[in-house]
Amino acid sequence: MLTVAITTFERGELVCRAIRSALAFVRPLGGRVVVVDDGSPQAIFPFIQAAFKADLQGSTLVHVRQDRNGGVTSGKNLAFAHSDSGWVLFLDSDDELLPESAQEVARALTSRNHDALMFFRCVDQHGDAVGRPFDTPQQLDLVRYLAHTSYGEALVAINKAVTSTAPFDDDLRGYEGMGCARLIDRFGPALLMPIVARRYYRVGGDRLSSLSGMMARAKYLCRGHLRYVRLFGTRMSLLTRIKFRAKASIYFILAGLDGVFRVRNERST
Repeated sequence: MLTVAITTFERGELVCRAIRSALAFVRPLGGRVVVVDDGSPQAIFPFIQAAFKADLQGSTLVHVRQDRNGGVTSGKNLAFAHSDSGWVLFLDSDDELLPESAQEVARALTSRNHDALMFFRCVDQHGDAVGRPFDTPQQLDLVRYLAHTSYGEALVAINKAVTSTAPFDDDLRGYEGMGCARLIDRFGPALLMPIVARRYYRVGGDRLSSLSGMMARAKYLCRGHLRYVRLFGTRMSLLTRIKFRAKASIYFILAGLDGVFRVRNERST
């Protein structure tokens, strides 16, 4: 019924924490965990094999490696392809699932087996809520999602029984929201659940949300924001379109600055 998909790049020791939490989450539910090594120069499999040999042999844990780094969205699409038919939860390799919420999450997913997309809430490493809290489930149609996404960082669940098509844009490398918007547009509103299911760590210099991470992928963020407007602009309010174009301009500038810094670093070395 449930697969947890984890993608990682050069996080051999850190990803073990995510895997451990995911296994504790799926074991009572009869699910499994798929880990994609997104072309790490030093393969992470030895770390995983040392820590989870029995789970690998029993197929509760599946390891897949890409020969070349394709980015987060490419890795998540590959994990989705190797997932069982049913709900797939996407967990970042530096975060954790909360096993105590597994049964409640499973009930919510089972009750909505004909839906394509569901979101669950997160807390940070201190236990504080991430994003705007809700006490009751919220329906996110396309207009509401384009204006607010999932009201803060959320755990994404996609129902492979409804759609087996790769959900994310490989060329954007880390822009999962585009895939979620397409699913809502095609299959109807997503459900934002008040259930807290993920611990989201705000620390770590290699996080995509860090300043260095934002700089490195600024050109893809610029491309993604412009693609949003091109695909869904007619469903956006004027204010939302202005915000997307303004952010695209900011990311365009950041991408230029990142290029300058890279050239300078290359010359200095």
